[in-house]
Amino acid sequence: MFEASVDPTTLPRRTQIIIIAAIVAGALFLVGRAEDLFWLRMVTKPIPVLLMALWLFTLPEKGLFQWATIIGLLLSATGDVLLEASPDTFVFGLVAFLLAHIAYIVAFTRDSRQLFLGRAALSFGFGVVMFAILYLAGDLGSMTIPVLLYVVVICTMLWRAASRVGVPGIPTRSANTGLWGALLFTFSDSLLALNRFAFTIPYAGYIVILTYWLGQSDIALSAGWQRQDR
Repeated sequence: MFEASVDPTTLPRRTQIIIIAAIVAGALFLVGRAEDLFWLRMVTKPIPVLLMALWLFTLPEKGLFQWATIIGLLLSATGDVLLEASPDTFVFGLVAFLLAHIAYIVAFTRDSRQLFLGRAALSFGFGVVMFAILYLAGDLGSMTIPVLLYVVVICTMLWRAASRVGVPGIPTRSANTGLWGALLFTFSDSLLALNRFAFTIPYAGYIVILTYWLGQSDIALSAGWQRQDR
């Protein structure tokens, strides 16, 4: 789940074990999806993100950025289970991910509170386009307000991640990796919403989960490097 640019031979054994376990769990989930094995999907889906939270938890020094990210990862794992369990728990899963994004907003504003209005315009401009597509081409129905609220929150998360890039005092690789994580997470959620409410997209489920895991791993790495590089 972690970036390919990280040389695994230089990582502590504990980190290597966590990475291998996350990859195995992810692969088993994909098998469960391909074979339509509900029990396997339910057991394995949250494991990669839980292991990312465990990796952050094992770091020797943690500040608000790291703790907020750990909370966001745990909420995301909860959302994973709720989204997979049943269509009836979809809204609860949405709430869990909304809270996760709020946790990431707290993390990303820990070391940068500059407004960067141009970056805000790009982030929320994308949100406006996405919601317009979902509203006009989709069938949101009673989900209109929850989806709108979710779009606002995830665009805020994307804006705050972008607002760390290039800021003096913020480690470059933490800022860049955090932005990539936010972009991948936003892409994953956008594709999920389009596939659920507007269009049928081939292989959407696989693309959604893979970009989601990559996004979460980048956010976890961003938190780890934010502390380490300081």
